[in-house]
Amino acid sequence: MVLKGIIQNKLLQSAKRSKQKERWRSRGYPRRLVGLIVCLENLSELASLKRVQAFFTKEGASCYTYIYVKDKKMDVPEEFINEDTILLGSHSVNWFGVVRPGCAEYFLHETFDIIVNLSKDFFFPISYLVALSKAPTKVGRYIHPLVTYRLVLGANDRDDDDGFVQLLERSLQFIKFEQ
Repeated sequence: MVLKGIIQNKLLQSAKRSKQKERWRSRGYPRRLVGLIVCLENLSELASLKRVQAFFTKEGASCYTYIYVKDKKMDVPEEFINEDTILLGSHSVNWFGVVRPGCAEYFLHETFDIIVNLSKDFFFPISYLVALSKAPTKVGRYIHPLVTYRLVLGANDRDDDDGFVQLLERSLQFIKFEQ
């Protein structure tokens, strides 16, 4: 397990260095494409995902959702599954935790305006996908020193999903989504 952790840290460092940092532009730049990514440990986390999707949809953005389901026995309700949702699982990653080719191609090749990581804990496949993303603005909780975000949010309690979502909504109010 120690070797696996060392390799994962090296992969995160190289992914962080390889992505060029684009300048964040707020005026006159349409913010339309949002990538939401979450590691689903229990079904109660879907309520915060639904609330964040509603926030961005209300602002006129298109949301693409990537849900990593840790437990094979957990069934995601059909209301969350549509053409803009991709379900990932243990079959989607190799031993190192790197997502297999073909499982997240759209996520890696699309230039999202904002990537929001809703995961509560560090989970390597999710953090690696976020690090490799071409999005200029990455938002998430502080969960690991090697994962860099443009906007780091922290609620008082790690289990307080409502507090985190409220903080996210207040923090992103300054971004104007254009039709």
